[in-house]
Amino acid sequence: MKKQLMKPTNITPSQLNSRQNQLLIVDVRSALEYWMGHIPGAKLMGCNRILKEIPKGQAIAVTCASGHRSMAASQWLIEQGYSKVYNLQGGLMAWQRAGYPVQRGGG
Repeated sequence: MKKQLMKPTNITPSQLNSRQNQLLIVDVRSALEYWMGHIPGAKLMGCNRILKEIPKGQAIAVTCASGHRSMAASQWLIEQGYSKVYNLQGGLMAWQRAGYPVQRGGG
């Protein structure tokens, strides 16, 4: 019998906005994309860096531009043993469409 893999939980921009202080927001885009605009407080991190630096019990919201790269990264994190992984539906584009602020530049 095949082991059933968990799937990441999708969250909307409004759900992420209301839970920002409970989640570590990780942006999996390129450094240039991040610099051009990201969710305030989001950390630019690739999957390998997450594995090294973030405990597996940490609740993580993963974002990218449109939600595709973040979904792949979220699924990969679950396969590595992370259990509280949330994928931002629609990524930064949906966040901006919802009217939430974007931070430009590093950090």
